[in-house]
Amino acid sequence: MIETEKGKAQLSRFTIDMAIRLALIAGVVYVSILLLRPVVPLMLWAVILAVAVFPLYGILRRHARLHAGIAATLLAILLLVLLLTPVVLLSTSAVQTLEAYARVLLEGHHLVPTPPESVRDWPLVGPRLYDLWSTAASDSSGFLSAHVGQIASLGRWVGAIAAGMALEVLQFAAAIIVAGVLLAYSERLIATLRGFASRVADERGRHFLDITSATIRNVSQGVIGVALLQSALLGLGMLVLGVPFAGGITFACLVLAIVQVGPNVIMVPLIVWVWFTYPAAASALFTVYTAPLLLLDNVLRPILMARGLQTPMAVILFGVICGTISGGLIGLFVGPVVLAVFYDLVVSWMAEPPHVAPQELPGAKPAISGAP
Repeated sequence: MIETEKGKAQLSRFTIDMAIRLALIAGVVYVSILLLRPVVPLMLWAVILAVAVFPLYGILRRHARLHAGIAATLLAILLLVLLLTPVVLLSTSAVQTLEAYARVLLEGHHLVPTPPESVRDWPLVGPRLYDLWSTAASDSSGFLSAHVGQIASLGRWVGAIAAGMALEVLQFAAAIIVAGVLLAYSERLIATLRGFASRVADERGRHFLDITSATIRNVSQGVIGVALLQSALLGLGMLVLGVPFAGGITFACLVLAIVQVGPNVIMVPLIVWVWFTYPAAASALFTVYTAPLLLLDNVLRPILMARGLQTPMAVILFGVICGTISGGLIGLFVGPVVLAVFYDLVVSWMAEPPHVAPQELPGAKPAISGAP
């Protein structure tokens, strides 16, 4: 009886000690998460960028024989140039376009062309749109004065969007700098991550780490890379033709391509507008140049996103779409990573043979038999 009571006391003390330790660990983790929460988006972007450009970093280290710090610094500078150059070009294009429109307005010229007569025959909105368009074309100053309230509201809305974009660009630039630091210490960090993954799930943990890095690289190439290429080529065509606000339209095409909506919702109406505004020859050339580019992502994205992965393309694409809807641009990468790991877990679980009881095995004899 004494030993039983002593055992109960020891078990109770062990339970209390374990509960206190777990509570302290949970408290430290919770406070750490609260402290790191403001920089979590920045760190996530830094990790995503470091993983995405790590193959290029390896090429610089092996073939150019550069020091780790020098190679990481060069990549960080390259990424900053790729980030800031479109921003500067877009800002310059927007300012120049606004100045040109302001100069036209001060000189008393028309800001918009006269609407074609076919607009009047459009169903539902045709007559009203034709009258509004005609008023804006014939008396631009009066039209702006009559709608100054709506224009001011639109200006505040555009200003808020521009301020948010400027903040995002600064955060992205900081993430690039942090990614350079991560690349400089990548060998030590990779060893630490592999050790942690092995501690959590042995060989499967390292396998999940490989799936994560491969998925991030494929998504960055298949989504971000294709979107950059597609929007850049579309913007080049608009700049050559002289489309107003070509920089802003290019940026909108880039955003729509990244979130998997596609630039068609902007470019198809733009092509129609070009045919009403520019000569037939220029419009035909612009259409022939633009139409294949609108299908570019449908060809390149499946090739790049499924390369080197056993995860089906549908799972990755579903993760991209759902992750973008639920988590924004960061969810674009987190979504496919989570679904790829989940898919691998399900496949591994389904591949394992089910546990069979000994009496169910073929030819097995029962452990206890009623026969004498």
